[in-house]
Amino acid sequence: MKMSIISRLKKAAQQSMIVLFALSLTLTSCQKDDDDDNNNNNNSEPSSSLQFGDGTLVAVRSETVQSTPFGDVTITLGTGVAVFAAGSNYTSFADAGVVSLNSESLQKQSNNSYVFTPGVANPTGIDFSGGVNWSVAGNSTTGVPAFTHTVSHGFPNAGNITSGNEVSKSAGFTVTITNISNADSVYFMINDKLKAFAGNATTATFSAADLSGLSKGQGIVTVAPWKFSTAQYGGKNFYFVTETVKQKSVTIVD
Repeated sequence: MKMSIISRLKKAAQQSMIVLFALSLTLTSCQKDDDDDNNNNNNSEPSSSLQFGDGTLVAVRSETVQSTPFGDVTITLGTGVAVFAAGSNYTSFADAGVVSLNSESLQKQSNNSYVFTPGVANPTGIDFSGGVNWSVAGNSTTGVPAFTHTVSHGFPNAGNITSGNEVSKSAGFTVTITNISNADSVYFMINDKLKAFAGNATTATFSAADLSGLSKGQGIVTVAPWKFSTAQYGGKNFYFVTETVKQKSVTIVD
């Protein structure tokens, strides 16, 4: 049965959240950065291992290639996520009031993280054609200051995923992409299997052992370069991340 365009968009939105999940793994494993030297400036620091400050705000631009009877269709989505540290090493998150990205409100989750998810009423999500502009209402009780911030470093550039359409669990699989630039680090994923590399990587090999936990059937290959900058508000250090996500549908076999 053919999927409707809305169904495809919703499917792509669900897959884009895998990348946000990958970022959450990084958040929980990184230590708090105590460097307060960046004063309201977008100063990029090349790094493949990011240490997060008092808050991290991520803009995600996702492009998914879906195969249809009429040829491949590229679906573009804009999403976002934000978290504000309430405990050391991001063991818990703080309420920051209303948080919006390009005038689109992010929904606060039960753990005080903030996420924007495209829906039927807005299937392509946040429009980044005018840049990346954050607004945080703040919360005096939790110590999160109010601020607005425009990200100036732009999104990473990513070419097309050129690896095949069939992923063999027994033989392993190498993910390839034509080019990556303007990135501090790159995530390569096959479904929820993740590898992280420095920002110039264009290939990642997944062994049979890496892929052993995958189920056969439809899957998604993801390449997600990201770049960050920092700024200080209210005496606290915040990280602003832009992430470009390229995704391709694959079939996972033995």
